Amino acid sequence: MLASIRNAFIITGTLFASLALCQDSSTSLVTRRLTEYLLPQAVETHEFARVPNSPFVLLSQMSDSKLIKIQLDPLTEQPIAYQAFPMGASDKSGLHGVWPSTMYPGKMWLTLQNDNKLLLVDPGTHLSTPPTILKTIDIPTPGNGPHCVFEIGNRVWAGLKLASEQTGQYYVFSADITNSTNYNLYECLNSPVFIKEEPVSKFIYVTQDTDSSIMRINVTTGATKQLPIPPSVGNTPVGMITGHGALEGVWFSLAGNATGGAGSFGRIDSKGHMHFFHLQNPQLGGNAGLLHIADASTTAQGPALWLLSTSLLSTHSPDALIRVSFNDDVTAVASEEYISMLTQNAMVHRVVPMDNTVLVSELHTYTLAQLQYNNTVAGRWLPAETVTETLVYEKAS
Repeated sequence: MLASIRNAFIITGTLFASLALCQDSSTSLVTRRLTEYLLPQAVETHEFARVPNSPFVLLSQMSDSKLIKIQLDPLTEQPIAYQAFPMGASDKSGLHGVWPSTMYPGKMWLTLQNDNKLLLVDPGTHLSTPPTILKTIDIPTPGNGPHCVFEIGNRVWAGLKLASEQTGQYYVFSADITNSTNYNLYECLNSPVFIKEEPVSKFIYVTQDTDSSIMRINVTTGATKQLPIPPSVGNTPVGMITGHGALEGVWFSLAGNATGGAGSFGRIDSKGHMHFFHLQNPQLGGNAGLLHIADASTTAQGPALWLLSTSLLSTHSPDALIRVSFNDDVTAVASEEYISMLTQNAMVHRVVPMDNTVLVSELHTYTLAQLQYNNTVAGRWLPAETVTETLVYEKAS
């Protein structure tokens, strides 16, 4: 009996030692996962934004004027359920812009493009709770058709996408949030989309896609100036963000045209000077139509951007999410990581970084996609370590 027990200990010990050896030599798999989540069928799945300090994302579907409230898993940030709510006077109201308020934490700005209104809403604390309208701002004549909406300081801003019925011109709208009778209409080109503030000069910059120019607004004097995009660089500025720290300034993306994009994006510094950047991989980025842009910076890896290439303007441009990092003085692109979207010709529309993942809306396929990394982070995926395919193969061999 004692021998049997002794032998059992020896066998068990050997087994444990073998298991320990296997564990010591094993390596956790590094994964990069892209998942698509189907939303209610609609022709135009447009803007979306996270409701701060909540498990919800709000997304607009313009074709039937529905607001989709999406619940996220608190740990994985994966979409797990949604509820649709009609917004506006009818299904033709044209729900479009979505943006979180900082003056009213937890509340969200919406635009009704065809009703010519801005709404401040309380999304509600439960998935099934309908949004409550807290404030309505009617766009004054001759303004027409609010597109994207933003809150800058104590003012709400909206690019008016449609030509005025009275003048035939286009305008940017700005109003005091607490007193909307204190407003300004700035005449602009066709047609205003994103509106951002340069953090040092405090000038406001507006992308104007059709006429391929960026307008600068001096809010103190009311003076405006056009900054045309050189055709040799690219065309159709759309997405824009305010950069801080190493990315200080205003950054914008160039979406291209019917023949495709040029893989170009730019930066405006505090002195109003424009600086242009180009994706370096000719096979992957040379025809990228960059519709949207978001900050991808981290403390560990430094300044970086997410760029969203779309097939919206041209089927020659891929639907792809691209992460770019920069050299120390942010004067040149240092590395690029390309993530091809699962569904091509999806006309990807907006990119929103979350805490640990990235969400992308697909306009044509009424889908929300999520990018998730395990055991690595964005920018450290092997093919992103170098641009040239030859060097990638050398590193992998």
